[in-house]
Amino acid sequence: MNRPIKKVAIFCFALFAVLFLDGNWIQVVKAGSYSAHADNYRNTIYNYEVDRGSIFVGSTAVASSTPTKDSQMKYQRVYSSGAQYAPITGYFSSNYGSANLEQLENSLLDGKDTRLATQNFLRKAEGKDQAGGSVVTTINAAAQAAAYNNLVSTISSAGGVGTGAVAAINPKTGAILALASAPSYDPNQLASSSSKVQNSYATQLADNSLQPELDQALNETYPPGSTFKIVTSATALTNGINGQSITPTSAITGAPLTTLNLPQSTSTLTNSGGETCQSNELEVAFAQSCNTVYGYVGMQVGETELQSMAEAFGFNKTGPTVPMQASTSVFPPATLSQAQLAQSAIGQYNVTMTPLQGAMLASAVANGGVIEAPYLIAKELDTNGNVIASASPSQLYDPISSTVAGELGTMMQDVVSSGTATSLENIGVSVAAKTGTAQRGANQNAVAWMVAYAPANDPTIAVAVMVADNGVQNNDTFGNSLAGPIAAAVIKADLGLN
Repeated sequence: MNRPIKKVAIFCFALFAVLFLDGNWIQVVKAGSYSAHADNYRNTIYNYEVDRGSIFVGSTAVASSTPTKDSQMKYQRVYSSGAQYAPITGYFSSNYGSANLEQLENSLLDGKDTRLATQNFLRKAEGKDQAGGSVVTTINAAAQAAAYNNLVSTISSAGGVGTGAVAAINPKTGAILALASAPSYDPNQLASSSSKVQNSYATQLADNSLQPELDQALNETYPPGSTFKIVTSATALTNGINGQSITPTSAITGAPLTTLNLPQSTSTLTNSGGETCQSNELEVAFAQSCNTVYGYVGMQVGETELQSMAEAFGFNKTGPTVPMQASTSVFPPATLSQAQLAQSAIGQYNVTMTPLQGAMLASAVANGGVIEAPYLIAKELDTNGNVIASASPSQLYDPISSTVAGELGTMMQDVVSSGTATSLENIGVSVAAKTGTAQRGANQNAVAWMVAYAPANDPTIAVAVMVADNGVQNNDTFGNSLAGPIAAAVIKADLGLN
């Protein structure tokens, strides 16, 4: 071989070597990153070639896949009662990804979960499409419908310019029975086979100042108002006041009935409507939601003990994972003045909580002082519907003793029988509750709260309802009138009393 031919041969060999190395670099080393790239449309096509598993409420699929005639998108994701279950299912969209259970349970739903490997291998051998497993939630369909429909109705009748949420759990297990948010959105629009429909709806959601995609029950915090008096009461009953133990019938010596002058401040604390409290006994002040007595109690128990108790209930801790991550409820961790402490003790100043945290407050009292970890997934199923995983209850917090829980339970029953929660009387079951009417900033109506559990003697549901609506008159914005009827409807639906 003469020298020129030899040089050409070496050059060609080098080109083939470079081509070989580059091909392996792309197909092996970089394959994962290219495959996962957002602009790789083949991933979208692949996702819609899978017979994606369902999300169940009881035996009803609230998210499922149906075959289409589209050559690229073989399956269409469909959401029954879409807006009602949107905070639970989320959405599965070719343009906007996924959210909530659709996202967090994706590997099971799309069949990539290793527990489904054998079944999908056999399906492939039989010439069938890959299939996903399914998720069975803990949701009670009747309770969820009552929660969502009554939220929408209440907000609509008040002018439709507000938000609301319901969180309900079984206090004995932590199973979430209802998780509703209003306003909500229709995940079917985001799962449409038409990009034009998806984009138009996404723009509509983005332009809505009420943020329909925001899960108000898990991810938004509001001042809890007088529902926080559960925590303040727990602090006083656990630690006493000024070295003296107290009971629910103890008179809080020095607590004013009409106006509390806040130390080192020109401000005062008064009761709703300027009312005079009937008594400074703890249980009477709790039933009547007496701000002046409870502001005074907060100052007497002290910031350290009140903050410690709030944190024992879950404030200032990362919110529970259900599996969606709940936001953190907050009790101000900085050093508080006496005026700020008094306001914090009645759920004002910078105290905020999620509706889920409100349900956990009620749950602690209902469950003898123990808060079970909230969870949303009851079972996971394989492609044939067989159970491959089941949830089991686990303790999250134990903020109070069973004795204090019993005392608080009696006080919460008094709120219904002789206090501010009259909307929960005579619904066919005994209820323990606490109302809240939390003041907000200028040009905003108060936030209406109701936290409750039932049956009072053997609780199986603990519920928190929050309504923040600027459409109602200020004198109509109360926990009992706005949130109470919704709580009553959810309790009745869950217990089958309708």
